[in-house]
Amino acid sequence: MMNTGSYQFQLGDFECVSLSDGSLDYPLENFFANVPMEQVKEALRQRDLPTDYITTPYTYLYADTGQHRVLVDMGAGNLGPRTGQLLANMQSAGIDPGTVDAVLITHAHPDHIGGALDDAGRPVYANAQYYIWQEEWDFWFSEEAFDKTPEMFVTVARKNLEPIRDRVSLVDHESEVLPGVGVIPAPGHTPGHVVVSLSSDGEQLLYIGDTVLYPLHLEHPEWTPIYDILPEQAADSKRRIFDRAAEEKSLVIGQHFPPFPSLGYVVKSGEGWQWQPVERGSSRAGT
Repeated sequence: MMNTGSYQFQLGDFECVSLSDGSLDYPLENFFANVPMEQVKEALRQRDLPTDYITTPYTYLYADTGQHRVLVDMGAGNLGPRTGQLLANMQSAGIDPGTVDAVLITHAHPDHIGGALDDAGRPVYANAQYYIWQEEWDFWFSEEAFDKTPEMFVTVARKNLEPIRDRVSLVDHESEVLPGVGVIPAPGHTPGHVVVSLSSDGEQLLYIGDTVLYPLHLEHPEWTPIYDILPEQAADSKRRIFDRAAEEKSLVIGQHFPPFPSLGYVVKSGEGWQWQPVERGSSRAGT
């Protein structure tokens, strides 16, 4: 099932867990804004998928590196009727949110930071240092944000980011922010969108955030969603990140890639790439 709670796997010496916050249905035109709908529907039919909407998981990453307990993005909170499951799934996997000492934010869209606060408006990850790209932080507190993105997105970003302001480390270049944990700039979806990399004992994982939203965006790089604020930069980031993932044979988490746990590999295919999901129970990535 798409929203089955957690999936543990090893990356070198890192103990990793894919965590579900549920799933959401999207109109086709939101994910494929520049493509004739019949073309999209035919691609979905060929894969035995529904043709009236796109269902995507909301998948996040936890890693115990031995030195740090790291969470990548914080869930969607009450964004949709089937979201808001992240904390329960963490606890079912034996993860205490109070022990998370680092939170990396790929970008500040509602489904990535919507779970940052509890019902009283306090940070859920009370003992964490937060890492976000400088330009991303600046964008959401600028007037420009209201011109480039829905007002609700700006409201949610400010509401969820302001209470963590004094614990935020702003990153402005590709770097390792913690041992074995790095950020790679991948702007376009938002101005300061990043990919998070984990590296341990010669193995690498890329958590791609929303560099692309769906496997069809890999196969058809020219198909774009309505959500990319800077489409030309998004196209450049897509090519750079996925060429790198394919060349380095990195394990990848596609945050919105079905089925959960959204884990797999990317291989070069013509002008685009193919998504190869890891089967649950695989000895390569799972327990």
